[in-house]
Amino acid sequence: MQKEFNYKNVKKIGLVARPNSNLDAEITNLESILKKKGVELLLFKESSQRLNLASFELNELFEKSDFIISLGGDGTLISLCRKAYEYEKAILGIHAGRLGFLTTLSLQDTSKFFEEFFQGEFRLEMPFMLELILETKRGEILRKNAFNDIVFFRKQMNSMVSIEVFRKGKIFNQYFGDGLIIASPAGSTAYNLSANGPIVYTLAEVFILTPVCSHSLTQRPIVLPRGFELEVGAKDCVLCVDGQEHYEVDEFKSIKVGLSDKGVCLIHPKNRDYFQILKEKLNWGN
Repeated sequence: MQKEFNYKNVKKIGLVARPNSNLDAEITNLESILKKKGVELLLFKESSQRLNLASFELNELFEKSDFIISLGGDGTLISLCRKAYEYEKAILGIHAGRLGFLTTLSLQDTSKFFEEFFQGEFRLEMPFMLELILETKRGEILRKNAFNDIVFFRKQMNSMVSIEVFRKGKIFNQYFGDGLIIASPAGSTAYNLSANGPIVYTLAEVFILTPVCSHSLTQRPIVLPRGFELEVGAKDCVLCVDGQEHYEVDEFKSIKVGLSDKGVCLIHPKNRDYFQILKEKLNWGN
């Protein structure tokens, strides 16, 4: 389970900025805000080469920090969520990107947010991650987690991919087409949504299977509860974790997917409203 989060004990906060971005002015402003609260800002070494702040490699940053600030867009936050899950540390997303569906706190509102944060006025959400277990042909086990989705897609543009999904050793479904998306509730508004998958509330204990450009009109998305462990069999396709890690499925003897038994802790402003964000960012209901 997630370690207990106590805002009163926060003394060091780590920060990771979007790669290849000059956010020094924004980082300096955050450092000034936190310094007034007696909190030290620690920096991921690749976030800036010019600022005179204590900087660390990513693993050491997570070890030394009470929680982590993700400064950038949703992609930056998603990549950090997998590391936060491993270290059981909370993450605050501050928006410095484009869409900002997950990172809804703006730079202009950070001073107000931290005034409220250190008075205990904030929200914690713990969306469940996807768990991926890969067994190589040599018998080695790799365990991965995904915040948004695990996607199987074809390698050749001129051919369909055939993907078989098993549950408890029995065939669950077979998909023919461009691929298959396995999405978490938090990832339901990402690639899953663009493939006509359903929007699922972030904190639901379910996950989604959505075919990509299915060859059959009867292949529709399905929502499954936590506790369902699926095994995926496929050939000549690529497995992608959160759009950031890629694996050749032919390298593995077994691929198992399900919803994890714990979530990653996300810090939000107290007035964050998931459905209002759907309306503002995705024009939901318009």
